[in-house]
Amino acid sequence: MRTTVWKLTQTTTGSADVPVSAEDAAEVTNDAIESVQSITSLLHLPTWVGRTIFIVLVVLIMLWLVKMINKAFRRTMNAMQENKQDTTLLSFARYVVLAILYFAGGVIVVSSIPGATDSLNALLASGGIVAVVLGFASQDALSNVAGGIMILTFKPFVIGDFVRYIDMGVSGTVEDISLRHTTIRTPENKRLIVPNGKINEGVIENANYADSRVCEFFNVSITYESDLEHAIHILREEVMKQPLHLDVRDPKTQAHDPEVQVEVLELADSAVVLRAWLWASDLNNAMKLKFLLNRSVKTRFDAEGIEFAYPHITIKK
Repeated sequence: MRTTVWKLTQTTTGSADVPVSAEDAAEVTNDAIESVQSITSLLHLPTWVGRTIFIVLVVLIMLWLVKMINKAFRRTMNAMQENKQDTTLLSFARYVVLAILYFAGGVIVVSSIPGATDSLNALLASGGIVAVVLGFASQDALSNVAGGIMILTFKPFVIGDFVRYIDMGVSGTVEDISLRHTTIRTPENKRLIVPNGKINEGVIENANYADSRVCEFFNVSITYESDLEHAIHILREEVMKQPLHLDVRDPKTQAHDPEVQVEVLELADSAVVLRAWLWASDLNNAMKLKFLLNRSVKTRFDAEGIEFAYPHITIKK
């Protein structure tokens, strides 16, 4: 038993950032079996007591290994936060390692129960009906696992990307990718759990794919009596004043292209609709830029005598 404890300590303290390997776990388990058998024979305990001690020991070791693996993976992921692709790979690998560990622990526990192994083998060998039922029952699970592998391989999104799931009309930041599902944190700080099989087949809009810069439209309606050119000039100036605004002009065209594009979008029944193109580093900054402009443009238009258009109703008797 001392040897087992010493090996457990060495496995844990040897490398803080590397998960415990399957070989180390198997070696520790074998040592534990030998220790339990030795103690059982030495104390002349009944066989069922020895098996119970062994099962409890296996469960404790498995829970301890799960804790250490989670700790090691999280520490490594925190150190690699800047690299989203490596973080996504580590997150998925953590679930794979934990699934293998739980499966191995379950097999060891079942094999330690008298008669359980024979019953399990008889059940599996009894044929095709069980296999067909299990096959149908596991279709969704296997589809989700395959979807997770596809997401990991082709990387349509990684942890930290802001995505919009078109099929469900929801958007948010990818927070986690497990064997079964992808977790999306919405702007309202709610978690959307989407099975990997469905999200892999759906249409995803990724604001961070290739280029994280975002363009948002900012529309303003003014009256026909207002000075059109002056309103365009004010709108362009207000956008350029904002620190979140990005100048995305090509260096070759900066000499003759305006920094902010403002055009007449529509000549409506009671308004001239102007549209400004807002460029920001990401979607969050684009939304903040839009909110800031609502205030600054309103204040500037009021001061410069530019009248906002709004519906008028004339009632005649």
